[in-house]
Amino acid sequence: MGSNISLRRSFWNGLYEYAATRLDFVDVYGDPSGRKTNSDTWTSFGVGLGFCHPDGALNIRGGYIAVDLYFTDTFQYTKLYAMRDSVERILAHLGEVMWDEPDADKKNRRLWVRHDVDFASDMTEAYRWMTDGLLAMRNVYELLG
Repeated sequence: MGSNISLRRSFWNGLYEYAATRLDFVDVYGDPSGRKTNSDTWTSFGVGLGFCHPDGALNIRGGYIAVDLYFTDTFQYTKLYAMRDSVERILAHLGEVMWDEPDADKKNRRLWVRHDVDFASDMTEAYRWMTDGLLAMRNVYELLG
């Protein structure tokens, strides 16, 4: 388990460093290179509203990374769910789009896309995918504006 903590720290540090080189990312989310070391399975990027935020996640055991929009407001999620076709067009290049059911018996909702990763290999492609994914999630979020 200790090696997973080290791997998570290494992944997030690498992502922040990579994303800081992407002007398109920095323009939207700011420069992440100064973020504190993260040993969690997810990281969040704000969009200035309390009802949802884009996240990046990693599942080492499952062999994948993911990007999502995490909603604490079920009304806003349901509004976005009604625009599924538009959302899925924006996210199509990332992979299969997965949705929580709007009427699920849970407090929060999540729209997400996952990407298989070999954590023993070079992470550059994974960083590119996650950065692109977080930018795409920002475009999805803007459909609510």
